[in-house]
Amino acid sequence: MNQPASRLLRRLNAAIAGAKSQYDADCAHAERACYLARQGDFAQASRTITTLRRRYASQPDAAMSVWLNLAEGLVSYYSELGPIAHDKVMRAHALSAASGLAQLTALTAAWLAQMNFSRHDVAQVARYASESLKLSESNHHAARARASLVVAQALHVAGRWDLASSWYTRARVHATAEGDELSISALMHNMVSMHLDNYRQAVLTGRGDPRVAQSGLVGLESSENFDLLFGTSTLEPLRPMLRARFLSLQQRTAEALQVYDEHFPVSVASEIARMASDVLSDVAWCRLKQGDAVRARSDALAAEKSLTPRTQVDDRAATHTRLANVYRELGEVSEANRQARLAEVAWHAFETLQHRSVSLLADMTESGSPATPA
Repeated sequence: MNQPASRLLRRLNAAIAGAKSQYDADCAHAERACYLARQGDFAQASRTITTLRRRYASQPDAAMSVWLNLAEGLVSYYSELGPIAHDKVMRAHALSAASGLAQLTALTAAWLAQMNFSRHDVAQVARYASESLKLSESNHHAARARASLVVAQALHVAGRWDLASSWYTRARVHATAEGDELSISALMHNMVSMHLDNYRQAVLTGRGDPRVAQSGLVGLESSENFDLLFGTSTLEPLRPMLRARFLSLQQRTAEALQVYDEHFPVSVASEIARMASDVLSDVAWCRLKQGDAVRARSDALAAEKSLTPRTQVDDRAATHTRLANVYRELGEVSEANRQARLAEVAWHAFETLQHRSVSLLADMTESGSPATPA
């Protein structure tokens, strides 16, 4: 069955076909490359970027350079989550600002907010989301959808669904107006992911209400169906990991282990490699609960070895918590206590980050400014 093209992609294709000049067509091609990168079609996006870079090598153009740096940044971001992505988008942002291209500055600022969210740099999230919302016109749906989604995510991961929900609504309204099904897909996926993060935190720490994400698996299935309809592949490796995490937290360890065994050896080589410690520690817990103590201990050792500077603090905290539980049930009390201490330090750091997110973003409005006191 042929997959339907999103309205945004159809609009970009029409802009290319109906362009009044080569330059107008090239700008639409560059914007389309950004879309293809987000969709996971990295090869086609990269071919377009290469062609345009050659065409404009001898006649540099500011707007074109912004689009191409943004496109290259998105290819890197969605293919490997590496530092090159941030550097490329920073370059695009600086060039657009220096050239007085306000709407491109707003768009690149929104993407910088997204990339800093992935790095848990809350101050930069607030800075760039605010800049994007202040600079963007009310009908600049691409910038406003992305900036709103980032604010929603940051508040949601902080455990403040009451504050996040209105930002998710704004993001959906702008993405729908743009015809951008990829942003709607990201919204659906991230909403489920953040619910599960909140759920994991409540279950593993014993603090908070673990009922917060009871409906998470239903939402994940809706996200999967939407992605399959529109051919989104960038989220594909993450979906089974979220499903397995949910099943494990529900004490359905046999089902969780089946999903992990089927998907993790493939997924670990992709962009979720940074989650390896969290996944392996959960695999160890599931194996232990299924009576396989030998492999559980082996996976536990691998989990701690998988911790890197790129491991996010909540994943680090979850890893140490699961490892403490594994070693305690294995009778290795000293190691269990060590892991428990490391877990508590990491959870404290994450909770501090959550409080900072709320303090920086709770009063932000869609104009990018703090709410005016009544």
